[in-house]
Amino acid sequence: MKKRLLPLLLALSLAVLSACGANNQNQNQTPSPQTGGQTTPPAQSITIAISGDPTTLDPHKSFNGYVFTVTNQLYETLLFRAADGSLQPRLATGWTPVDETTWEFKLREGVKFSDGTPFNAEAVKFSLERLANPETKGPGAFIVNMIEEITPVDETTVRIRTSTPFAPLLAHLSHPVTAIVSPKAAEGDLSKNPAGTGPFLLADWKAGDSVTLKANPDYWGGKPKLETVVLRVIPEAGTQLTELKAGTVDLITGVQPERFAEIENDPQLSATRFLGWGSMFLGFNMKTGPLATPEVREAIAMAIDREGIVQTLRQGMAQFGNALVPPTVFGAAVDLDGPEYDPEGAKALLARAGVTTPLKLRLNTYEGAENQQIAQAIQAQLSQIGIDLEVVVTDYGAFAEAIAADDHGLWLSSWGTVTMDADYTFYALLHSLQHGADNKAFYANTQVDQWLEEARSTTDEGQRKALYRQIQEQVQADLPYLNLYYPLSSYAKNDRLQGEVYPFSSINLDLRQAEVK
Repeated sequence: MKKRLLPLLLALSLAVLSACGANNQNQNQTPSPQTGGQTTPPAQSITIAISGDPTTLDPHKSFNGYVFTVTNQLYETLLFRAADGSLQPRLATGWTPVDETTWEFKLREGVKFSDGTPFNAEAVKFSLERLANPETKGPGAFIVNMIEEITPVDETTVRIRTSTPFAPLLAHLSHPVTAIVSPKAAEGDLSKNPAGTGPFLLADWKAGDSVTLKANPDYWGGKPKLETVVLRVIPEAGTQLTELKAGTVDLITGVQPERFAEIENDPQLSATRFLGWGSMFLGFNMKTGPLATPEVREAIAMAIDREGIVQTLRQGMAQFGNALVPPTVFGAAVDLDGPEYDPEGAKALLARAGVTTPLKLRLNTYEGAENQQIAQAIQAQLSQIGIDLEVVVTDYGAFAEAIAADDHGLWLSSWGTVTMDADYTFYALLHSLQHGADNKAFYANTQVDQWLEEARSTTDEGQRKALYRQIQEQVQADLPYLNLYYPLSSYAKNDRLQGEVYPFSSINLDLRQAEVK
């Protein structure tokens, strides 16, 4: 049994510090005002805490959870993932394979965009082609890059043909980046003036502060009961919880592990956690610098006590695993072997590689209590093998810019396999065509590229799983990424909010039937 001293002491101290100063008394005790013995109906308005500000409200021009958390309330996709993982109809009411490369979709009738223009087959064609168009500069274009042709058959029927058989097509069309937008509104600036078919409309956006939504009175599914939804930017998890307990916020996501029981024990609050689609990983720039040396990447992987991080830092809010995708995702290799925690072996490996210590490296990550906590633990652990790690924490925009540079080093980030199909993650992070997009490791392996293409083009699930197994084994050997753990999805709410549906993550929060009671 290898010793786990410094990281565990660090973890315990961080947990204690994060709990200090918390207000443990729920202040949300104000009774409903009464007049003449009659209870006044509660205002149908809620506030949701979000950790970061969206950079745009154009769903085709971003690939960021902060953006999709907002845009998913304004726009809709053809299909969506239900809480049980099944694909369900949204703007498409049915779909049928025509041949091995073509699907026909029947569209919902009588739907209008928020600008009053009709939703139809031409709008589907326009939206998906706009996403794929290089001029859009959409980082999520790879989601539809297999589509060869989109043909409106009539107003409510559209056919989508792919260049080769593409098994994950339906899953990809449930991704929020494939939102259907108003062609007329897209002639202007959707980033500030969104126009979708969703249950809510944009009322106000104060950059860096809040986004306010209002109920769409003409929503095809019926006007939502909630009149107003305010998404407030509150970066600190501790502050979010304090405001939840005070009643100034109604829902928070990413509950701190050390505070989960506290919420559960509060009679006016509820907390939920479950294994979703997310992964937390450490990325290595294989293009230049010390990290281009395989032995350096392997030594770093061996020096990180990943199981200790799960058990001590995450305190039941994460699951350990080596694969880049969690067991909930199709194609995950749940029994994949990975680097063992062995700091002495890591030191020896660096010495054999001729690395002179202290080796100075930089790790980029973005704001958030979990990211900072894990980055500090990694910094402490790597110091034990002679690596002097500089941790740089910025807002997400600056982080994304930093890791786009050719000479960036390590980075810590999370990733959600939103389609629930491994192709989504593996193609984005591993394919050589994704350099300059999501493959920030600059990983390039022609065999892996070939396996990825083969897995996309077969509809045989057994063959796809076998190919994804080979891909994951090769990635473990090459180490462009080190999976740290699978974070449990979590959220906490004031019990006055009822009827919300929270499958997988905040970007899927469904408020269509939500109300304040």
